[in-house]
This record gives sequence, C-alpha cells and structure tokens, in this order.
Amino acid sequence: MKKIKLNPLIRVFDAIRDEKLDLIIGKDWVEVTESDWKRMKEAQTKQGDILLPTFTAENDGMGEIKSLVSEKIAVSDEMEELEEEAYEVVKEEE
Repeated sequence: MKKIKLNPLIRVFDAIRDEKLDLIIGKDWVEVTESDWKRMKEAQTKQGDILLPTFTAENDGMGEIKSLVSEKIAVSDEMEELEEEAYEVVKEEE
C-alpha cells in the first residue's frame, strides 16, 4: 500500500475524485495499492505555464515539474529553422 495525497503545490483545486477507485483525494493522506499508484503518478495538472504532478506519495518527493514555456520556445525555434530551410530551397530553385 502507498500513502498519497494531492500535490500541495496545486492551487487550482482542493481535491480530486478518482473515478476508478471512487475515492476523493485531497490534502490528507489516503492509502492506495501499488498498481493504482503507478497509474495515478502519471497524472499532471496545468498551473500557469507549468505542469505539476497531480499527486504525491509519502517519501517519494514532489515529482518532476515541467515548464510549458520552454517547450513552446523549442517548437517556435524549430518552426523558424524549417521556414529558413524552405526559403533557401525556393531561393536555390529560382
């Protein structure tokens, strides 16, 4: 069994209902099986420009925080490179 709770860094809501377990998970520790924890630890919540792990387990830390801003920048940089390559191909053909 694993003790889990809602990530305290999440300010969007106070509790979440897991439909599979029919359980409301909030700021207090609740026990779930290891197999349920494996499924639930993949859940993420968007808060501003970051993705936070929705749940945290006792003695496991807060999990990985992902920034959505850097991903947007990486995509826009890639688009600029593709546009430059397309421009160079058109320029060479002329």
